[in-house]
Amino acid sequence: MGRLYFLHGFMGTSGSHFSSQISSLEENNELILLDLPGHGNSEEMAMDDYFENALQWVISQIKQRGQGYIVGLSLGASLAVHIAKREPSLVKGIILTGYSPFIPDELKDIMENQYDYFLNIEENDINIANHFKNVHGEKWFDTLKKVLYTMTFNYPSITDKDLENLIVPTLVLNGSKDFHEVEAATYIKGKNKEIEIGLIPNAGHTANIDQPDVYNLLVKEFINITMN
Repeated sequence: MGRLYFLHGFMGTSGSHFSSQISSLEENNELILLDLPGHGNSEEMAMDDYFENALQWVISQIKQRGQGYIVGLSLGASLAVHIAKREPSLVKGIILTGYSPFIPDELKDIMENQYDYFLNIEENDINIANHFKNVHGEKWFDTLKKVLYTMTFNYPSITDKDLENLIVPTLVLNGSKDFHEVEAATYIKGKNKEIEIGLIPNAGHTANIDQPDVYNLLVKEFINITMN
């Protein structure tokens, strides 16, 4: 049996972002669904230095519960790879989805426009704002501001040297629809031949949600191979 830690993306929860993985993986694995600081049912508040605070919090959770695999989506994927770099003995393997080791220059304007859009989400889309409030409670906007600022202006990049030195078994499963995520997967493979990559057809940033059957099959295979 494998122990799997799930780390969700921006303004989600692990229960919602990985709902299509739970039923497929729970029979033969111990699933630990972590809500990151400021999200969902987490008792930890979002801090100004959001990424480092969240990173330390997840590491503390793994130290308490024991070594395992980390399944990360977007923000969660960034956390997973940084944990694998900093504390490799805690990690049996990492599965990264919707992941890029850095933000390409051509996407920086798009990211900044997205930042402005979400800062004014109550004006731009009240339904999404209400959804965030229902999921995360009164802390939702404070969390949104801190995570959004971090991922837009202080993206937790991984250097080429970090990729080359990554020793934890790693599987990158990005969707095939977003060209920059296709490029990200091939870029990672170019820096470390030991890293396994896969492009999931007809899937975007949230490949595990868009094509869960294909995603789940590949995750199971990766765990079976690396566990033995």
